[in-house]
Amino acid sequence: MTRHLRRAVLLTFGLLFASVAHAQDTVPATAPAVVDSEAPAWKVAIRPYFFLAGVSGSVTSGSNTIPINSTFGDILDNVKLSLFTSIALEKGRWGVYGDFQYIDLNAEGSGAVGGTVGLRNIIGEIDGSYRPRRTEGLRLVAGVRGYQVDQTVTIGANPPVKAKTLVIDPIIGAVGVWRLGDQWQFRLRGDIGGFGVSSEFTSQLSLVVLYDISKVVSIPLGYRTLNYRIKTDGIHMDTGMGGLVVGVDIRP
Repeated sequence: MTRHLRRAVLLTFGLLFASVAHAQDTVPATAPAVVDSEAPAWKVAIRPYFFLAGVSGSVTSGSNTIPINSTFGDILDNVKLSLFTSIALEKGRWGVYGDFQYIDLNAEGSGAVGGTVGLRNIIGEIDGSYRPRRTEGLRLVAGVRGYQVDQTVTIGANPPVKAKTLVIDPIIGAVGVWRLGDQWQFRLRGDIGGFGVSSEFTSQLSLVVLYDISKVVSIPLGYRTLNYRIKTDGIHMDTGMGGLVVGVDIRP
């Protein structure tokens, strides 16, 4: 089991156990069950946001490997366009979550040979969630995440190698939600996927603190990582994006 896989599995299951333990401590055994009819309408939250991420890992084309270690500042100098938005809907114990990311950037290789990697990423995700009874702070998540990347790999003075990759991965995970007073909320999400179905492995972890400005608007601030290991079209990618998430939650 690789380092990324071990870390993602431990974090995801740690989230599950922590959420269950928190629920058992805060919900008495005699508490009445929540009836779905108490929430007749869908709750909607729309989040336009920025993912201020750096890129690390490696891209291999043939016998040549380019190590990548670009900070967000490096990428900001080379980014062309970025769009990020998500939407969450919940009714009773069931929910739906969708996320869309588009980023067009260049990353510099750090190897002795030198090189550049152009990455045009489109990442789309849709999940279903379920909130088990007596675990009000826990949501179990299952869905799919699609990742399309147009890669242009240039090594030294060699001609650029271009490839387009599309992977659609099953993912499973969990979300833990904790209230910190009247206006603060902490959310922790972990998921893993791929399992060789499309990509070899993918994982995601996000930690977000939300401050409620009003009943309609909240400000999320946190940290997110997204990792992929893909072998296709003659190019082997083992890359990760990680950085700050900041945006605004709107609940119409």
